[in-house]
Amino acid sequence: MKNRRSIWYILSILLLLLPNLSKANHAAGGEIIYEHTGGSKYRIYFKFYRDCTGPAAPATQPLCITETCNNTVSTITLKKWPNTGKPVSPGCSQYPTTCQSPASTLPGYEEHWYYEDIELPFKCDSWKFYTYIGNRNTSKNITGSSGLFFYVETTFNNTGTFEDNSSPYFSIKPVPYVCLNSPYNYNNGAIDVDGDSLVTEIVMPLTGVTSCGGTPVATTFAPASGGFPIYNLVTNPLQTSNTFTLNPATGQISFTPTDAGAYIITFRTKEYRNGRLIGYIMRDVQVQVLVCNTSAPTFDIKANTIVNGSIVGGTVYGCINQPLSFCFDIISSDTETVYSIEDNHDKSVPGSNITYTNMFNDSVRGCFSWTPQDADGGKLKNLIVIAKDSTCKPPGIMLYFSYTIPIK
Repeated sequence: MKNRRSIWYILSILLLLLPNLSKANHAAGGEIIYEHTGGSKYRIYFKFYRDCTGPAAPATQPLCITETCNNTVSTITLKKWPNTGKPVSPGCSQYPTTCQSPASTLPGYEEHWYYEDIELPFKCDSWKFYTYIGNRNTSKNITGSSGLFFYVETTFNNTGTFEDNSSPYFSIKPVPYVCLNSPYNYNNGAIDVDGDSLVTEIVMPLTGVTSCGGTPVATTFAPASGGFPIYNLVTNPLQTSNTFTLNPATGQISFTPTDAGAYIITFRTKEYRNGRLIGYIMRDVQVQVLVCNTSAPTFDIKANTIVNGSIVGGTVYGCINQPLSFCFDIISSDTETVYSIEDNHDKSVPGSNITYTNMFNDSVRGCFSWTPQDADGGKLKNLIVIAKDSTCKPPGIMLYFSYTIPIK
């Protein structure tokens, strides 16, 4: 009996020491990015999006570092960035999400940042940073999703001139809310501070890693039911009746959701310099399809307002050292709509300016101006404009609609 009690005692202690093995669902999304701080030094960030109905976000988070040049595996501990953990979308005052009220049925999510400074000990073209958390949120498009571990990774080449590279980052928060049977546009807003070329693709979410040194495996799509088409990565990663499209150059996705519920989409954005792959970042995004009646606005670049440029196939073209300007309209079919507009012009097109007129109405005009410099020649800039509907109709979420204006 004494030996049996000792065995159970040891097992209990081991279970308490296992990291990030919570059985309740709370991992809705996240990504790993890095920032070059000098020499072979980098600051690593892990952005974690927590479902407010699950357990608290961990106080620290393991980061696994591997490479195939010398086949090393190491682990560092990421600490939480101060004052993070705020709701991604706070909802309306009369319609609290689960972040404000546990009794609410409106899904709510928090954004938590973790970070640490590292110095890579040698040059290698196959660095990989990854982390894991148990368990994923339930998603209708992934088989057994609620029992699977959450996993994201980032790869990096620090040989030659790539040593001073900072990864791309996503300037738009994930966890979009979408109205059932309503056309929708979304963009993660991938930006590269070094001016490298970015290409985005959709991949299967990864899982299967519960410690550093583990090998990730791809999840599988759930079987289709109820007469819906089968899932696929190209036209139907969530139930859209094959209306899903992705523009690899801009990262813009468009679709019309045809079934309510939560779905996972995993984006992988690759970074190229002079045609050579540096690495990639990946992001898990949970899409919440809700029963609501808010319609997407129409978005129209007014060709007759373009000065020193032209629009071809949806891309605005300008000339080096010539002031480029144009205007666009965002119009709702509902006269009660109250639009507030945001954009990423300061990050995606440094030195540019945008002014808005008729803000907080059902029709808003934005006017963009910029003088491209020699270093901007041939580079694609993805200006992302977000229309936030503040009418707060049921179910009470401020819905966001994003539009991408490619500028070259």
